[in-house]
This record gives sequence, structure tokens and C-alpha cells, in this order.
Amino acid sequence: MSNITVQNHFTIRRLRTGDTLFLTIEGNGVPLIQTVNASTGISTPDWTTEANQPVLTPKVNAASGNPVALSAHKWMYNGSELTFTGTTTDGWTIDSSERFKINRTTGALRIVGNLGGADNLDSDVLQYSCVATAGEIDYPMTRSIDIQILGSGAASYYGMITATTEQITANTPTATVTTRLFFGSEEKTGYTVKWYKDEDIWTEKGNGSSIIVKRGDVDGAQLIIAEFYESAEDISPVFRAGIRIIDTLDDYFVAHRYVVSATNRTTTGANTEVAPNKPVYLEAYVVNVRTNVELTWITDAKWVSNIMDKDTWTSLLRVPVTGENTGATNLVMITTAQTDKDNVEKDVVVVSEVEWSL
Repeated sequence: MSNITVQNHFTIRRLRTGDTLFLTIEGNGVPLIQTVNASTGISTPDWTTEANQPVLTPKVNAASGNPVALSAHKWMYNGSELTFTGTTTDGWTIDSSERFKINRTTGALRIVGNLGGADNLDSDVLQYSCVATAGEIDYPMTRSIDIQILGSGAASYYGMITATTEQITANTPTATVTTRLFFGSEEKTGYTVKWYKDEDIWTEKGNGSSIIVKRGDVDGAQLIIAEFYESAEDISPVFRAGIRIIDTLDDYFVAHRYVVSATNRTTTGANTEVAPNKPVYLEAYVVNVRTNVELTWITDAKWVSNIMDKDTWTSLLRVPVTGENTGATNLVMITTAQTDKDNVEKDVVVVSEVEWSL
């Protein structure tokens, strides 16, 4: 008897055709971070300079390998839709605020104006949405990405983690995951990285600033965490960052759905946003991406879930707690105890993993 282990930490979008789609936003290696001089309001790096400009390109693959066409590209910035009504140059159309450009063919977004400033020292959010067409079926997809805005006076560390691709496919069997470390606007060199797969240290990957991830490293989808140390002698990390790598060729994935409560596993009327005295209940389950069928016959499943702080990538709550794994827990309750920290309200990420016998 062999054991199967799979993991994921976001809901998989599925098509009525039985196919499964995976959406990621691929960067061009330019950090999504600006530091702002509180005295002058000047942002660093200057995103009005072309060489410094981040480019974000949506990428969608189907589990079946069938081609996927994207249309109806839409970007939102801090909840407001961007309107691209300006001039078009070399395939890029500028928006009304003159801070963003879109490639209408690919849906890629280029940031061409500074977002940080004296009036904006808080992190920003970009959200991409589109219609993906596969097998003559249209399906809406959405993905969000954070932009870090830091005041230079804070003189704090910020670690960046990127990948050459966030989707391993038949044509792209590996992903190179790379880190960069900043102190304010200054980029640091000579730092040490401890690599983790979820909560477990990944000693075989060493302590370098980059690693290569292969299919065998990923079960469905894998959360990879980089823990940054200024030097190899340091005991405490100065920053933690995480990235998710998907293996689109795996047969099984973990998905999540909102349910009403621990005793009422129906989805109708389920709460989807955490508020005081209004927890969110999230149920994890396994789906066969080839047949688009939920696996309901698993009887010996051993589940572990973690509610993660998406800024520090540390576990806020492990379900079940260490030493109390009965093997049947696939439900996570998220409350303000996890989302409200130090008088700040923020989102969290739930990572669920299951092992069963096949």
C-alpha cells in the first residue's frame, strides 16, 4: 500500500468540461516595493524610469494541457477599476491616472508611475480578473497581488521572493526561486536563507539565495518559505517571505470551500469574511483534476491546516494542534483572533495538506 500526499492553499477554479484551470501572475523580476522618503515624498526606485518598472503578466494553464484563451482583462487598484483610455504606444495603453499601462493582447500590466508618496505609505493591492476560455467554455478568474509601500524612516528589512514560473508544466518542468533582501531602499548582499516547505526546514536546498524546484518537490501545490538572515552567524531572521508553486501535471489537488459551521457543512449562506463574532468556516477537500470529481471515498485521510500571516508567513494557528491529529480534521475556523493583530485588520492564508492510502 502506498501513501499519497497532496497540498494546496487556495480554491481551484474548475470548468464544467471537467478541466481545471490555474491562474498565476508572473513578474519580470522587478520588486513590487517602493520606499518613500517621509521628508521629501520621493519614492525609490523611481517607477517612471522604464528600467525600474514592474511588469505583471497573467498566466493560465489547464490541467488537461488544452489551450486557454484569455479575454475581458480587467485590473483594479485598491478596489477601483483602472480605465485604460489613453494613448497606445508599442502595444501598451496608458490609464487615466497615467500610472499604469496595459497590454490588451496579453492582459499584462506595467507600472509606469510612482505609487508611494507622502500621502501613501500603506501597502497597495492590485487585482486582476479575466474570462478564460477552454473547450468552448468561458470561465471567470481572479487573482490579487500586493505592493509593499514603506517609509524610509522605518529603516526596516524587506525580503522578496520570486520564481521564473509559478506553474510547473510538461514544457516547464522546473522553477527557479530567487530572493532579494532590502534594508530600506538599499539592497543587501551576502545574506543567508533558510528554506522551508510549509513548517519544515528544507535542508537539502542549502542556504543560498536561490533554489531550483522540480516536480518531485511539489504535491499539487507547495508553499515555499524563505527565512532571511543578514549573516550565517545570526540566530534570528530579519524577514520571511513565501511563494506558491503549482504542479499542473499532478492528478490530485486540495481545494477549499466556505461552509456554514462545523456542524452544518452546507455552503448556502456561509460567511465569507471574518468580522467580530462572525467566524469563517473553511472546509478542505480533495479533487481529481483529470475528472473534475471530488474524492469522497477517502476514509483514512490525515489533515493538517495552518492559518498563515501573509506578511510574515508564520503560522497563527495549526489545526489540529501538534500531537492531537486524529486524522479527520478538514475544517478550519478563522476568527478575528487571527486576522486582527496589533490593532491592524488584515487577511490571512489557509494552507491545508492531506495524506491518505491509495
